[in-house]
Amino acid sequence: MKFISLFTRLGLLALGFILVAAVNADGVWSNPGAEEPTTSGPDGLADTLLNDWGFALLILGLLMSMAMMGAAYLVRDERMENLLWEFGGEEE
Repeated sequence: MKFISLFTRLGLLALGFILVAAVNADGVWSNPGAEEPTTSGPDGLADTLLNDWGFALLILGLLMSMAMMGAAYLVRDERMENLLWEFGGEEE
């Protein structure tokens, strides 16, 4: 188990170095884009998100809600003394 943890940490460190190297490369910053991004007009942000990416946003919302429900379940404290205090019971 410690080997997997070590391997994961080293992999994340290597990924971080690769991302920093890719973002800092000269080719990324030397040629600016031909046109500026815009959120207005017929190809606006809202139109694109709701028409072209609607299903993807729905799936993303479902995944995020499942993650929040899972996190809420995991943080519940179900020790006997806490359950007794919450429900007002007496230990026998």
